[in-house]
Amino acid sequence: MRLIQTAAAMMLVLFAFTGVAFAGKNATIFWKTATLAPEGIGWSKQMKTIVFPEVERITEGNLSIKVYYGGVMGDDIDVIKKMRIGQLNGAGLAAQGANQLCPEFQVLELPFLFNDFDEVDYIRDRMSGTFDKIFEKHGFFMLAWTDQDFDQIYSTKVELAKVADFSKGKFITWYGPVEQDLFRVLGANQIPVGVPEVGSSIRSGVADSAIGPALWIVGAQMHSVVRYMNRVKIRYSPAAIVVTDKTFKALPPQYQKAYFEIRGPLLKKFSTAVRGDLKKSMEALIKYGIKDTKMTPAALAEMKKVTSQVWTNMTGKIFPKSLLDEVLANLRTYRASKGK
Repeated sequence: MRLIQTAAAMMLVLFAFTGVAFAGKNATIFWKTATLAPEGIGWSKQMKTIVFPEVERITEGNLSIKVYYGGVMGDDIDVIKKMRIGQLNGAGLAAQGANQLCPEFQVLELPFLFNDFDEVDYIRDRMSGTFDKIFEKHGFFMLAWTDQDFDQIYSTKVELAKVADFSKGKFITWYGPVEQDLFRVLGANQIPVGVPEVGSSIRSGVADSAIGPALWIVGAQMHSVVRYMNRVKIRYSPAAIVVTDKTFKALPPQYQKAYFEIRGPLLKKFSTAVRGDLKKSMEALIKYGIKDTKMTPAALAEMKKVTSQVWTNMTGKIFPKSLLDEVLANLRTYRASKGK
């Protein structure tokens, strides 16, 4: 309960603030960036304590980054537009924004593609270069492929324990084509809304169900209205920290090289910390009294079978088959090495 109150209070107090993430003592390069995440919580907290000090070190105090926190520059779609016209240099994007900027990223969000974060980490280690090139094709450099979470399924009214239950819920949809098709094959009623209206739509009863990370439920104070939670790993949601390709290429070559050298180890440290925050948020929701719905093996098998249609529907439409094949080949290699 205390964690929920603290996180919610910080969310409200910090929602409209901006801040200088760091100002190098010899700053000659200035970046303006934006994110939906509020300052001081989760992803933003770990960026400030883990990532920014290392970036300041490798740029020798010559880089200053100003961050507009809490959506003050608009939602991810607004932020992408501002990057494209040069008003912003970069952004920390949630899954929706990453999907909008780089549609091919949605291959990672296919239902039940990943079993755990170990598999995610393996694919990230093997395929970051592949996605770097895809982001660059869209005009951006991916500073980091991070995690939104293995999103959970929440409802204020329906205990979503089997496929048939989804037709009883009114699901917020905001995430993109893969999510829309997921809800379609599950028979769910879809309520399209913008990100700023997600919380109010659920509180007012316009919608009663959603898929998202626990930290979002805590921060948006929806723990008081949500009654049911299903923790089945229906999808992994990536996030991304990006700058425009022009911004990254304007850095001195030695800074670019230094960043590539530290990115892997730095991201591992950052991801571990963020996942710890996500776990704490999940534990807080359970302690608050939200019912942790369990699926029977038969119900889970049915859900996996039904949602496998999304793979067929999206392949060749949102991402090329060759990209999915590369992901699956790497997953087979990893699982074989673990005897799975």
